[in-house]
Amino acid sequence: MERTWFSRVALIAGVAIWSIWQLVPSFYYFKLSPDDRNGEVYDKSVPGWAPDSKKHLNLGLDLQGGIHLAMGVDVDRAVKAKVARRADEVAEHLKEKAVPFTSVAPDATGMRIVVATTAASDAEKATLDYYGAELYSPGGAADGQVLFAFKDQVLREFKSKAVEQAEKTIRNRVDKWGVSEPDIKRKANNQIQIQLPGFKDPEKAKELLGRTAQLEFKICDDENAALDAVRSQLPACPATRDGLTFPLPEGGCWTVESVELPGGDSRQATLVVANKRTELEADIATKLNPLIEAGKDSIGIGEVTVGQDMVRNTYYRTYLLRSKTELTGDYIADARASVDNSSPGGGKPVVTFTMSPDGARLMEKLTTDNLHRRMATVLDDKVETAPYIQGRISTSGQITLGSGRSYQEQFEEANSIALVLKAGALPAPVTIFEERTVGATLGPELVKAGTTAALVGLALVLVFMALYYRVSGLVADVALVLNGLLVLAIMSMIGTTLTLPGIAGFVLTLGMAVDANVLINERIREEMRAGRTVKQSVQQGYDRVFWTIVDSHVTALVAAVVLMQYGSGPVRGFAVTLTIGLVASLFTSIVVTRAIMEFLTRHDTARLSV
Repeated sequence: MERTWFSRVALIAGVAIWSIWQLVPSFYYFKLSPDDRNGEVYDKSVPGWAPDSKKHLNLGLDLQGGIHLAMGVDVDRAVKAKVARRADEVAEHLKEKAVPFTSVAPDATGMRIVVATTAASDAEKATLDYYGAELYSPGGAADGQVLFAFKDQVLREFKSKAVEQAEKTIRNRVDKWGVSEPDIKRKANNQIQIQLPGFKDPEKAKELLGRTAQLEFKICDDENAALDAVRSQLPACPATRDGLTFPLPEGGCWTVESVELPGGDSRQATLVVANKRTELEADIATKLNPLIEAGKDSIGIGEVTVGQDMVRNTYYRTYLLRSKTELTGDYIADARASVDNSSPGGGKPVVTFTMSPDGARLMEKLTTDNLHRRMATVLDDKVETAPYIQGRISTSGQITLGSGRSYQEQFEEANSIALVLKAGALPAPVTIFEERTVGATLGPELVKAGTTAALVGLALVLVFMALYYRVSGLVADVALVLNGLLVLAIMSMIGTTLTLPGIAGFVLTLGMAVDANVLINERIREEMRAGRTVKQSVQQGYDRVFWTIVDSHVTALVAAVVLMQYGSGPVRGFAVTLTIGLVASLFTSIVVTRAIMEFLTRHDTARLSV
């Protein structure tokens, strides 16, 4: 046999073993009752040699029941709040420019700024020179007044950001609850749709989602070495030069990071990390809190994601913070992602923010007193970022991001941090105007019906292929079973939410895999009728049908990608499953079946029933 054949067999065996291994968490997940699937019972049931317990197939709202909520964001009130804040800023600016005015306030509608002044032209010029990128003067003001309004494009962007902020806040809260695979997305007309599979308390959901997120600024106590004592209570984290090794030890472990101190020195500070937030919270309560001085320091928790694409790992880490909340998000007027062209090298994504007048005074004192220390921004008890204070910050400031990542990744992080900074006090009220509860008995019925349909269809296809194509049909059956395992394994690895349309997509991919094998077997028949040997017929059959199979799969793949890009909800679930299935079908029909068929026809005198 050729060396390449052995390589292909090794690849096929590896894929089969990996697929079975990857499905172990899903096996134990569905083995339990619905009440035990998202708790400690499930986590403890998964063997230690299996993949991370989080990497299992999830059931969508239509399969396991849950809560569907539709929330509306009052963006008009957000605009009025922005106008009021900008009126305060314009008043401060006119004071600095020594332009006389009597008052600066929103008009009766709350959508325009009215400046009462005896120097209208000076007030208009001074304001537009500074705020001209966002404001304009529409005219029509009474004597002794100047009107200002936001430009239409600025308002559209602000309204969009207001809805995006609300979505960010809601997502943070839902993730904190531990709901498996929530579906949260923006819809038209400033709406946010939330689906919480398995969540059975609608009143609790409405109460938690309707509450305003709390943003706090706290100073990191990096000089304090109190947490070093935890090294005797927890194991050291496994690591290489490239970073931590996953999965981390169960129950958490300790590691160190280099922190800069205000005096110019640095030290190796101890921190505790864990795979799950619940594990880290348990360590904080039992091991870390006794080490720190109550009332002086507290432990913050941050979430870190490393890796790229599908090879990503998320873990939770501690920050030693001063207990005092120095500032809250109520003092932030605006924040946005931008690019700092003044830094060495230029073009580096940063986060710029603007404080309210009161916030500016407090921030200036805070940053002056804590130069070269880290200042943590904490949203919903989660440390989002902890950059060093490099200079005094007052009315406006800038947060520089860490290096070592691509420009796109840094800009995405800057945009995410900007949203977090603005999400401390929601700029727009969020109201729940639609609520639907999917009954607990609906899910099992749909799961049973969908599973039965898939299994019956698969069994009928396997029997047909074996009867009609005999030996080559059995080869196709082996590839078809591997195709199903591979599709489910990939879906499990990336945490796909399985819905009824997803089951339909899975069955469709099995049908396309069969179609590819039918093309191959018919082509081999034609070659044998033309007088070629069995070995030659197999080789020619695969070679000549290769581009036909690729063309049919790529055509369907293009349609699936379009559905995945522009579809939502059930349509997107169908497209994701179909995309994974098409890729798996290409592998099994071209690589797996050919390796088996070439083994069966390796001799020139071989026979094959097709």
